[in-house]
Amino acid sequence: MTEDELCQIIAGVLPGKDVAPHMSLRNDLGVDSIGLMSIVFVLEEQTGIDTTSHVMEFIEAEYVHDIVGICLKAGS
Repeated sequence: MTEDELCQIIAGVLPGKDVAPHMSLRNDLGVDSIGLMSIVFVLEEQTGIDTTSHVMEFIEAEYVHDIVGICLKAGS
């Protein structure tokens, strides 16, 4: 899975939003805790990564590239 593909998955959870790695989840995209969990669940479904072992990392993520990095690390 590439960075672009992961950004597209995240954008699918956030209708009407363009998503780029440098964007802040909260400030640029308006993601709250429920939105973050939606992103995490969709990423798990579409990528097959085990998100439960990375929950704290997802919670601490501030930018899209943080989420992408977690997914890339978990998928390797």
